[in-house]
Amino acid sequence: MTTVSATRKWLRPIYFVLGVAFLGIGIIGVFLPLIPTTGPLLLSAFLFARSSDRVHAWLVNHPRFGRFISDFQDGRGISLRTKVVAVTAMSLSFGYTIGWVLPYPIARGVVAAIWVWAAWYVLHLPTSRA
Repeated sequence: MTTVSATRKWLRPIYFVLGVAFLGIGIIGVFLPLIPTTGPLLLSAFLFARSSDRVHAWLVNHPRFGRFISDFQDGRGISLRTKVVAVTAMSLSFGYTIGWVLPYPIARGVVAAIWVWAAWYVLHLPTSRA
């Protein structure tokens, strides 16, 4: 994994701000059912790994989120429950967007392709035992 010292100095503040934003989305997702939690938290860990060793260590050692982030980063995957929740939430939100929000068939096709890729990606991640 790339470390903070290997990241260009001018990119670190951008990565940090994005990490905070995605961490906020992930935390909101804990409480609101249709807001994703897993993806934003994993993305925030990625961004913090490139911007702040201290915040990255805090997130990876967090009592609630730390284990699943370190499992993912170490290649142990995500839990079956997380996969089911992620694919279900994606299906609901993408389905709503395709069915009721997007008026153009080409846009619907693009969003459907992204949905298929995202679901495929989640389902093909290793499944952790916990």
